[in-house]
Amino acid sequence: MTRTRFALVLTCMVAAAAFGSSAGPAFGQASDAALKDRVSQLVEKLGNAKAETAKTAEEALIKLGPRVLSLLPESIKGNPDGTARLEKVRTALKEAMDQTNIGATMITLKAKGMRLSEVVQKLQAMSGNPLSDLREAEGAEAGNPSLDLDIENKPFLEALDIVAKKGGFLPSFYTGDGTIGLMPGAMADNATPEANKAMLAYPGPFRVAFKQFGVVRDLQTDVATASAQFEVGWEPRLRPMLLKLKADETKIVDDLGKEVEVQVKDEETTVVLRPENPVADVNLTLKAPQRTAKMLKSVKLKADLTIPAGLKTFKFPTLAVKDPVTLKQKDIEVTLESTEIDEQVWKVNVVLAYPGGGEAFESYRQGLFNNRLWLQKADGSRFEHNGGFSNTSADEGKLGFEYLFVDAPGKPSDYQLVYETPSEVKTIPLEFEFKDVPLP
Repeated sequence: MTRTRFALVLTCMVAAAAFGSSAGPAFGQASDAALKDRVSQLVEKLGNAKAETAKTAEEALIKLGPRVLSLLPESIKGNPDGTARLEKVRTALKEAMDQTNIGATMITLKAKGMRLSEVVQKLQAMSGNPLSDLREAEGAEAGNPSLDLDIENKPFLEALDIVAKKGGFLPSFYTGDGTIGLMPGAMADNATPEANKAMLAYPGPFRVAFKQFGVVRDLQTDVATASAQFEVGWEPRLRPMLLKLKADETKIVDDLGKEVEVQVKDEETTVVLRPENPVADVNLTLKAPQRTAKMLKSVKLKADLTIPAGLKTFKFPTLAVKDPVTLKQKDIEVTLESTEIDEQVWKVNVVLAYPGGGEAFESYRQGLFNNRLWLQKADGSRFEHNGGFSNTSADEGKLGFEYLFVDAPGKPSDYQLVYETPSEVKTIPLEFEFKDVPLP
């Protein structure tokens, strides 16, 4: 685990793995049979030879909203026109999702005797957040207990904690593949929000755990310092780029009414986030409270997170290029420079060009590290990016990358390259407060 000191320390686990696609980005209640049938009928009409019929179906699918994204097929076999219309629908729904779902995904799930595997599927379908069962990989038995649930309008991460407590597993944000993992173990009773609200908070799409508070005294100088450790997790679908702490708005007060000074330098308040692990450990360095203080009456932190929005999808007809191929959407250019074969590894070189400059462009630059890509055959089957990447160049509004694909079956000419990148960035606030935190 690499650590970037804030004075304050923000820790982000980094691994060379792409964000998985184990869940489609849908919202609200799990899709029922009627909705699936309706989507299937409309998709079939997208391929209709009558333009008016196809256009009506396209508009009807868009009106159904982002919740149907997970129900759309990759393509309409044997019908290029229908597949093109399907892609227009998918793009419109993704843009709608970007505009509306930057807050918490709210979950309502009431059931008697529902198997854990089904609960996990429903949570993924409702939220678009991928979950992975890692219990067997960690050497434990992957039981599938029946659960009685009464979750009503809870943030996704709070709902997941409730399921974890009942299902006998621990949620882990350190999976290295962009998912939240189901790990062996059980949440302690005092880790549930009902039993100990002071140590766990769910502000918007975030989950903040107050992990530790410690005081250290230098016996040579008699100077005491303190550290407060928080674990900040977020819904994986957000894929944030940057976290910027609002140091001047961070306020900690003890039970004597004395403010505890935070020791943060301006240049140490911004940290680049990566999608492999949807979590950051925040260690806040501060002056020690007075010895007579028994608790921290209030701990308030504020930060901004920059997230990608308006995703644009670029499809290169073939991965086997002899010369660079450039695709453009509005002011964004993506160039497939080359594909090199090194035994079982395919090295795909891509260059991206974004407009503008200054702070906004810097946010874009960081966001480019979160881009998704995959290989896709004519029948719609996919081979996910699985071999990591490296930044190869950065010059005059352009950024180059080398992406690795390992053990892809067939040859490069069998595949399209599909590349997703944001067309804009947004900032969402993170604010949380803990009260009556006992001091050591």
